[in-house]
Amino acid sequence: MKLKLVLFSALCIRLCPVFAQAPDSTQTANISLQGAPTQIELFTGNNGLAFQLLVSKQFSPQSKFGFFNVTNFTGDYKTNQTSDFLSQSLVTAEVFSGISLAAGLSAMGASNTPSTVQPTVALQYLLTSRDVVIVVLPQFDITQLYNIEMFAVLEYKPMLSKNWGIYIRVQWLCNYNAKLGCNELSEINLRLGLSYKNFQFGIGSIHDFYGSDEYNVNNYGLFIKTDLF
Repeated sequence: MKLKLVLFSALCIRLCPVFAQAPDSTQTANISLQGAPTQIELFTGNNGLAFQLLVSKQFSPQSKFGFFNVTNFTGDYKTNQTSDFLSQSLVTAEVFSGISLAAGLSAMGASNTPSTVQPTVALQYLLTSRDVVIVVLPQFDITQLYNIEMFAVLEYKPMLSKNWGIYIRVQWLCNYNAKLGCNELSEINLRLGLSYKNFQFGIGSIHDFYGSDEYNVNNYGLFIKTDLF
């Protein structure tokens, strides 16, 4: 319960000035290809509460170097504890348009397993426009080369009018253990809703698959999200 209150309070504090000074949609019509907007999402479902922060920014508009972070928390209603945790923080170096080399740390944990922190190297593909955001991030744990992770986001948000639009997102996370020949963890996030200026809200689901026996947990509910430029 404490985790839920902290996350909800942090989101409210961050959103209050944004609601008060929400930019006109014409100001965000041309999104820089140097980085996607920072995304903050709160999801509440039938089995738990989830929070996600996604950041992909260059250190400066002309810099080839940048920073990437994705952080996920999932809290279980029944246990009042964090059931899943993932955080990846990487420094990126663009080598081609939209393609970067990356290196940093990856932390992962669950309620029934100890948390682990691993140094990791990755490739990042990033495409951003007014209607589409695509992030693809294959990575390898340096200390366990048989551990391969993939994170991918496809976001589509076409405008219906000056301020209103449709919002669709498909997000996939996979942690594959080549030594054991199985997926240790896979997660699919689905979102469908509306956007108003730089806010999105609607229905969604989270589907988690654990281990070689593909033990499955589904979470259906509502989400609210904002893009910070």
